[in-house]
Amino acid sequence: MKKTISMLLCCAMLGALCACQHGGDYEKRTYVPQFDMTVSYGFEDEELKSDDGTTYYRQSLGTATVSSKDERAAERINSSLAELYVKFRADAEYTRRVAEDQPDGEQIALSYYCAPSVTRCDTRVLSAVFDVSQDIGGIHADSTRTSRSYNADNGSLLTLADIAKNEEQLKTFIKNYVIGLAAGDDYKEGGVSILFDDFESTINDLVDAGANWYFSDGGLVFYANPYDIAPYSRGVLLFEIPYSALAEFIDEGFMPVEYEGENGMLLADDGDKLDRSSLNILGTVTVDEDGQSVVLSAEETVYNVKIYTSGRMLWQRNYLTTGEGVEVKSFIPDAQPSIAVSYELADGTEIVRGIFQSGKDGSILLVDLQDSIRSDSAFEPISDEPGGGF
Repeated sequence: MKKTISMLLCCAMLGALCACQHGGDYEKRTYVPQFDMTVSYGFEDEELKSDDGTTYYRQSLGTATVSSKDERAAERINSSLAELYVKFRADAEYTRRVAEDQPDGEQIALSYYCAPSVTRCDTRVLSAVFDVSQDIGGIHADSTRTSRSYNADNGSLLTLADIAKNEEQLKTFIKNYVIGLAAGDDYKEGGVSILFDDFESTINDLVDAGANWYFSDGGLVFYANPYDIAPYSRGVLLFEIPYSALAEFIDEGFMPVEYEGENGMLLADDGDKLDRSSLNILGTVTVDEDGQSVVLSAEETVYNVKIYTSGRMLWQRNYLTTGEGVEVKSFIPDAQPSIAVSYELADGTEIVRGIFQSGKDGSILLVDLQDSIRSDSAFEPISDEPGGGF
């Protein structure tokens, strides 16, 4: 009996080894992350005009809504973000009232804009930033950036204390690193600093307050709003600390995880002609109700998928894998694209493509965007370049 069992075990192991070879019945397995996070964006747009057709108020109030198989984490994140939206809507309503109270014939164009973007979305962290511009008739609009970072595992709001191995050591490191960057040539003109004389003490105070930071794909970003350390004309100043420099100071559980699996790709198909029976459509991004249906689907696994247009983020997800897709409804041009999609391969390569329609046969194409097009503001929903604004 023992010999028989041993023989059976050997045969089973041999069969398993044979199945792992690249010949015969070998079937490649697609790597699928164990945690999903999807972000959908919405915009509350409004425009008011006087009797003569002059626009005196414009509004675009953007929101981000998170969904996940882990409903508790998503609900917790959305509840926290909803608190921000209460403030944003109150500020927008105030701006609207100021615009409506202007005397007839003397109206000037006032506005309220809020542009959301999730700067890191993976199995460990979700970071969101909101760029707000409010014009109530002053010398210039009031522009500010607000951010929130969350533990993707449970949806809790993150503080510097939460991510740090030692909070005081992390804060000291951030202060020294950011002050070092701010004292560099990037913030000088003609050899003279563009920053206020007390920028160092202000940076120290902002880091101690613990609000002006978030995670990006490249590291931890500290930011200073207009008038914090520089004149309004300099915009929101960004200082990115790479993860390689942070490894000694932040908990490993908040460091990015390396992608796994084979390099995948996104495919684009006419949604009205596509057989969807084998696809799990995760959502529909509606740009134009009467627009054409395009389905973006994955072959193997792709990461950090983003869909955006005209400076607006529309939809993003930490990954798409074989059998999953997202539908886009929009008018699809055969020249300059109005919608772009970006994603990352398992080896970290970023792919940025525009959605086109073939002028010959009407088929849907994903075409690489040239650097000149990619740098256009229409395809840069948010700027996270150190030293840049928005």
